[in-house]
Order: sequence, then structure tokens, then C-alpha cells
Amino acid sequence: MDPNGSRPLEDLVHWNGELSDLIGNARRGEPTSIVTFRRGHALAAAEKATAGLASPSQLIDWAQAVHFEDHVDVEEEHQDLLTQFLVEISTPELFEPVTHEVCQRWLRALQISMASDAEAAER
Repeated sequence: MDPNGSRPLEDLVHWNGELSDLIGNARRGEPTSIVTFRRGHALAAAEKATAGLASPSQLIDWAQAVHFEDHVDVEEEHQDLLTQFLVEISTPELFEPVTHEVCQRWLRALQISMASDAEAAER
């Protein structure tokens, strides 16, 4: 059994590296464990697209790869928000084209979600 079996999926959800390599490695690998997709992953991807470090089409490809990967679970506490993010970004033909404005909107929504948790933790 490969002790690094979940590493390709970790790299994919963190978007660590060249996207085509990440997707290929995740598809070729045999995951030995489940990887949890969290708000920080979505936030980092939206930031990458908003900053121009990734194109909208790359964000779509990344979201599709994460969303349709059997060994990636969505963080339970924020399942609605994260599932909506993955579905809308991965299927722009059903919602709206992924533009810079759409990325900025998601970036704000994710930041607000994380900030409200931080405020609640301080109370």
C-alpha cells in the first residue's frame, strides 16, 4: 500500500502545482484515504483566479476535478456553501460563466463565512 496514497488528492485540493499534472496524478493514483475539501481550499482557488494566477477555465477544470473525485469529501460544517461553490464553478453552463466578477463574489462569500466563524470563536 502506498503511504502517500492521498498525496495526489491533497495536492489537487490545495492546487499545489501545475493543474494538468495535479488532475492526471489524482486520476492515476489509488487513494488510500479520504481528503476533506475545506473553505480554505475554495478561498485559495478563488484568490488564485481573482489575482490572475489562474484563468477562469482553469478554475472550472480544478472545481470539476475536485467535485467529481470520489475520495474527496466536503467539510461537513460548511457542506452547503462548499457544495454550492463546487457545483456552480464546475458547471458554468448550468449557472453562469465563471468570470473575474464571479470569482470575486465567491471570494467575498468565503471570506465572510470564515470571518463570522472567527468572530464566533472570540465570543
